[in-house]
Amino acid sequence: MSMAGMSRRDRAVLAAVGVVAMYAVAVLLWFGGREDEWNRSRKAYENAKKQLAKENRLIADREAWKERAEEISLKMPTAGEDEPTETRWQRLIEKIAAANKVDIKSEQPKPEEEHGGVWEMPIEVRVEESLGRIVRFLYDLEHADGGMFDVREMDISSRNNGFLAVKFTVTCAYMKGPSK
Repeated sequence: MSMAGMSRRDRAVLAAVGVVAMYAVAVLLWFGGREDEWNRSRKAYENAKKQLAKENRLIADREAWKERAEEISLKMPTAGEDEPTETRWQRLIEKIAAANKVDIKSEQPKPEEEHGGVWEMPIEVRVEESLGRIVRFLYDLEHADGGMFDVREMDISSRNNGFLAVKFTVTCAYMKGPSK
């Protein structure tokens, strides 16, 4: 049957079916290979949702974090503005080492750094001692009164005399201002 022999209504229906068929083909061509992209987008959305939930929990716990920060800042030592901090921290490290019968072979302070009002001074320390004394020394260092110390890097090697040669970086955290 030719188009000329069809009624006007039949031609309109055929044209509508043709248009719908062309749109269907266009949609299949457009969205057909997009499944991987949809999956990646869905995963990114889920990850963003998890991150948002985590951040919302942190925001909800703001008061607890604020109390914890105040508690830590009360314990954090304060160095005077003009006080030579490297000798202060070196003396405290030497005192803790002497209490644990650990002989410090060398101490090398590095430049202090500021992180949002908190100052840090890394000090590279080398000792040669037995494992037990080193462990007690490091424990006492991390729990020292009058200083906040954190051991960040550590290199351990053994010696023929039964001792360990340990090189580590102690970071001393403090604030600057009038001494407490």
